[in-house]
Amino acid sequence: MSRPINSASSYGKKLVVVNPASGRSSYISKLSYLSDKLNEAGIGFEVFFTDVENPGELSNRVAAGNQFKEVFVMGGDGTLNLVVNEIGPGKLPLSIVSNGTGNDSVKSLHGVLDFGKQVEIAIHGKIKQFDLGVCNGRYFINGLGLGFDGQVVKEMVERGDKRGNHLDYLLTVLRIVGGFKERQLRFSLDHVAYERKVLLLTISNGTTFGGGFVINPFARTDDGLLDVCIINEIKPWKRFWHLPKLKTGAHAGIPEAEFYKAEKIFIEKTDQLVAHLDGEYVGNPPFTISILKNALSVRVPL
Repeated sequence: MSRPINSASSYGKKLVVVNPASGRSSYISKLSYLSDKLNEAGIGFEVFFTDVENPGELSNRVAAGNQFKEVFVMGGDGTLNLVVNEIGPGKLPLSIVSNGTGNDSVKSLHGVLDFGKQVEIAIHGKIKQFDLGVCNGRYFINGLGLGFDGQVVKEMVERGDKRGNHLDYLLTVLRIVGGFKERQLRFSLDHVAYERKVLLLTISNGTTFGGGFVINPFARTDDGLLDVCIINEIKPWKRFWHLPKLKTGAHAGIPEAEFYKAEKIFIEKTDQLVAHLDGEYVGNPPFTISILKNALSVRVPL
């Protein structure tokens, strides 16, 4: 349920979108800090509390009167994904003030993780254009993970840990990594057909997933291309040896890993593998994925 709070000056110039379920223990103090800084700068704003269980509230609020010029997003990757999908590409510039558990998208967009510095960027930074991905009509900033990492997200959702912390994620990874079965997958990259028995296939605009796993170390968010990482069949005992390499991108040197770039990707239907999109569980393929160049406006450091 939304609870708008208005500032005293220049009503409605900025919209601050807050997800109370993201960073539940810290959002109140962070919102107070952000509000103080906006008031000090003489910037009018309205705070909008949203929840992913109420789709349409945010888009309706933004469409009402067209009074907002920019959106500040206080939450994690899921909140950022929600805002982009509610507002649409190219509509309003975004400023990110992270309050989630992973915050992977901001690592690829401008890389500043300190909250105080993020607030300064939101108020004084410059606007830069980035690419935006599309999967089955839904926009994504970071990317889609299919296979092992999709299964991790699925199991967390089934346990009720959809918004669990980074430790929950790591423990789930360690619990299922040894027993996960690779599956045969058919897909195409720019209309070239492939078939692989995959442990995971990650299609991304950004580099990092799962609160710090650098799955696609060669990705850039402004090159007009999607990056694809495929990790093929690996013996279970070797997975534990290679898993730490995903934290730094060093898996790029193992023979089981393949990397590609493409503008259009199609993944054929299968009920053997599941996926997440920007950390949100999205089920089984088929998936049609493409890139929108320069479709996202984000404030970055000067």
